[in-house]
Amino acid sequence: MQKYCDTKGRLIFVGKGLGGDSYMTMYKTDWAAAGSHRLKAKALPPRETEAEAQADLDAYAKAKGLESV
Repeated sequence: MQKYCDTKGRLIFVGKGLGGDSYMTMYKTDWAAAGSHRLKAKALPPRETEAEAQADLDAYAKAKGLESV
């Protein structure tokens, strides 16, 4: 799965939600940290499949000009 870096230096990626039944766009401020947070945006809703969430993230990244890592 493709990951991105934003202008704040956050690593942005698709991961499973807390319940494990949905996929959402997450971020880490410290790349080595174990914990992550949900990136909340209208264009990035929780999805049933990883592929759907990744497609949302790819479109968001293109629109925002995020750097691929």
